[in-house]
Amino acid sequence: MDISKTLARAMVLALSMTGQCGVASAADVSMVAPLIPPHFDETGAGRIGDVIRAVMGRCDHFVRFTIVPFGRHWKDYDDDEGYDALATAEADQTFRGHTTKPFIHLQDGATVLAKSRFADVVRVDELAGARVVAFPNAARILDIEATVPAFASFRQRGNRFDQVRPLLAERADVVLADGLITAYYIHLLAERKSKGKEPDIDPGLPVIFRRIFEPGPQRLYFRDPALARDFDRCHAALAAEGAIDDLTRPYVERFGAVLGDQYPSQ
Repeated sequence: MDISKTLARAMVLALSMTGQCGVASAADVSMVAPLIPPHFDETGAGRIGDVIRAVMGRCDHFVRFTIVPFGRHWKDYDDDEGYDALATAEADQTFRGHTTKPFIHLQDGATVLAKSRFADVVRVDELAGARVVAFPNAARILDIEATVPAFASFRQRGNRFDQVRPLLAERADVVLADGLITAYYIHLLAERKSKGKEPDIDPGLPVIFRRIFEPGPQRLYFRDPALARDFDRCHAALAAEGAIDDLTRPYVERFGAVLGDQYPSQ
């Protein structure tokens, strides 16, 4: 027997078991994430949260989410090193730590009434003359600052209900935001209407979503590089098995009447 080869194999095995070959040992991961249902709810469950939990579980890690208002999650991760990870980062954002590969996409676009003259919109410049409602800093984030002056009006609202109400009350023509989030809040407003609230809206108005922007790839940041590598490895394994699509597709299909084929399942 070649003793040197036997010792080498034993060393490789020992290193792999202790996480020194690029695979993290089982970890309890504290991750800060935004409240943006149905991607993340108050417990961290949702289209994106479910994927993160499944992937980390596949690597024998456990995720504890801290859910904060959208926008604060980036600051909290930067300010508080007690967080091991951040969900999620946009393509043009850089944070301290180690990034994963893009693992899921958001899809901003135009949500309009089906009867609207903007129902067939495919480019943002076709919204000239429209009354537009969007999320805070949308002009910069969506890179439409040069187009905004052509809108009849442009309002940016942090409250999701305040983005959607004007559309269903026919006081706005377009909501520029993530299509799945908008569809979810349309559903919530319909529920509120059924309980005698929201007297000014008509939830029976057919609404459609148009993806007039490129999909937005989403990444995670981990302070530990081994955890970032683990996430990429285990995500690839689950994706190859079809498990990622099984998790995300139902969230999109639930609002198929609004989203049609315009929203990616992943």
